Amino acid sequence: MLSRIHYQRATCILDLACGTGLVTFLLSRLMGSRGFVVGLDPSTSMLRTALRKKRATRALCSLEFVRAAGEFMPFRDEIFEYETIGLALRNFADKSAMFGEARRTLTNSGWLLSVDFVLPDKSLVRKLYMFHVFNVLPALGRLVSGSWHRTLVYLAKSIQLSASSAETCRLMSRHGFRRTFSEKITLGVVALVGGQK
Repeated sequence: MLSRIHYQRATCILDLACGTGLVTFLLSRLMGSRGFVVGLDPSTSMLRTALRKKRATRALCSLEFVRAAGEFMPFRDEIFEYETIGLALRNFADKSAMFGEARRTLTNSGWLLSVDFVLPDKSLVRKLYMFHVFNVLPALGRLVSGSWHRTLVYLAKSIQLSASSAETCRLMSRHGFRRTFSEKITLGVVALVGGQK
């Protein structure tokens, strides 16, 4: 996903559902001193961790975190050249509203890019993968804590219920995105999808 961004041309990038800032901090390093990166997430606890990391890390570019949902962005129209979603697209309650807001806040010809877990197309790989995420990962999580176990059970269920990358591209097209694409990577368990305003 990050390799699709032309950092020399971009000045403002938004990282949606940024969590603790994993992708946000990577973007801030790649942008250099002239850029502006915003991480957006509805979770206060996640952003608290992101802000602690920000204080401990020296970012080259301007870096801010905003508490808000991707379905209701507190930004003016046409401000970001790129918007990214790292392993969180399946977690949006209303993807239609989020795609509408993403298109509103992107500049003309801006790109929305997302990488997320999906169900593999190949039957054997899908069966092995689902056994792993429904049985192996939660069992390992239980060894760590009840919280880890619950998180990994949620992960498995969210992957099982997630839309296919083709469905995501169709939904993006309905919201006015053009040049939509999807690429399966890592044996088809992860998909990169994107579209241009």
